[in-house]
Amino acid sequence: MAALLLGLLLFAMQSPPLPSRPLAPGGSSLPGTASPPADNGTGGHPNGTLQQLPQIIIIGVRKGGTRALIEMLSLHSAVVAAQNEVHFFDWESHFQRGLSWYLSQMPYAFPDQLTVEKTPAYFTSPKVPKRIYQMNPNIKPLALFSKHPAL
Repeated sequence: MAALLLGLLLFAMQSPPLPSRPLAPGGSSLPGTASPPADNGTGGHPNGTLQQLPQIIIIGVRKGGTRALIEMLSLHSAVVAAQNEVHFFDWESHFQRGLSWYLSQMPYAFPDQLTVEKTPAYFTSPKVPKRIYQMNPNIKPLALFSKHPAL
């Protein structure tokens, strides 16, 4: 299991960083995706961190090891994980709040850090893949965990 986690992390670290926000046609940021204003006027936290849309989303089944995976990834200094399951792509009440709300659920991270979100319930919703793709067609491959039904 540790080798799988390390391999996933190394794979994610090899590719060039993705834009932290999806771009609309013409290269401008989509409306509603800006970070909250900061005291220093840079659009981020005074210490230089920003809230970024996740570059990796972990999905899977309940009790399938997704919490263990995100905890292990969070041990690496280049990874920052959302604290809670966000349920943005599967709960209509959250999805209707828009990308600005989703972004506000993400942790502050330095530009060279990967932001990771985990919501196992994305596995059971047929609308999730399309919504994730619409947010960022270049998102990292989703880590999918399942377990034997008898366990």
